[in-house]
Amino acid sequence: MRDRTDILTDLVLFKGELSELRNELSQYSSDVEKPLITISKLDFSNILRRCIAEEISFEDLTDWANLIEFRDDLDFELAEMQELTFELASPEINGEISKERLKEMINELIAQHN
Repeated sequence: MRDRTDILTDLVLFKGELSELRNELSQYSSDVEKPLITISKLDFSNILRRCIAEEISFEDLTDWANLIEFRDDLDFELAEMQELTFELASPEINGEISKERLKEMINELIAQHN
């Protein structure tokens, strides 16, 4: 059985199949006292870039965002990243995801705290 931190790292970096990562994480409660991993704006931006480059589909990006959205064992480097994750996780509420919007998100992250 893999270590929880290793599974979370693979999830954050979108390494492997999301369904497998979801299954592996289901062995652990997402309820923890403090986050085990912080998602950096660089890692987050890289996932968006992979989607723009069509290495990741919009559907997979939405699934990824849903997997990371409410986990207590994950934290975000910037509070704005939580809002972006919500936007990605709920395109039916927030509007369809487009490459243009992903580029805007990356620019927003780069502009933050530089």
